[in-house]
Amino acid sequence: MISRIANILLLFSVSAVCAGAGEIREFPVSTLERLGNELIRASRSPERGATDPVRKRARQTAIAALQGKLFDTRYDYVVLDDPDGRGFLVYALAATKYTGQVVLAGHFRVTVSADGTKAERVDALSKAFAHSGPVKKDTAALWLTQLVSNKPLETLIYTANLTKKPIYVGTPDGKKWEVAGGKMRVERSKPSN
Repeated sequence: MISRIANILLLFSVSAVCAGAGEIREFPVSTLERLGNELIRASRSPERGATDPVRKRARQTAIAALQGKLFDTRYDYVVLDDPDGRGFLVYALAATKYTGQVVLAGHFRVTVSADGTKAERVDALSKAFAHSGPVKKDTAALWLTQLVSNKPLETLIYTANLTKKPIYVGTPDGKKWEVAGGKMRVERSKPSN
């Protein structure tokens, strides 16, 4: 048990600096899982989802809407279809310059109109930027407390897929979630003896 705990990478607790739960656009768990899995696929393609002129315009609209809001790091922009069927979600995925580390907090999501010209909503998926320590072969898992939603975010599905490590997430409602294998589920409490 101790060796397993030693291998767990405890990231940090995003607490006082985060927005309260419910301040971002919320999606059902099944939609979050789908978006997170689409993010990993689209992020690996050369065009990152900006496959036609309208989607490229949506990306540029999102970049303009995020001026002055981003953390001091590099961002990759990924364009997905909005689950409501009317437009796009453009993700600003923060990246770290350090080899072997991943970003768990610092991403943004912009809802863009169907013609790609109007940023309808900007969601800061955290108010703090943080990356992990080195994620090594013997790292068992990552841990994050998030306060912007009572469900893990789609960017955590993306990160868990990227690292091939489970991420354990504490949410404001006191639940503990496991994000792994493209899915998220609430951890069941173990009865005390």
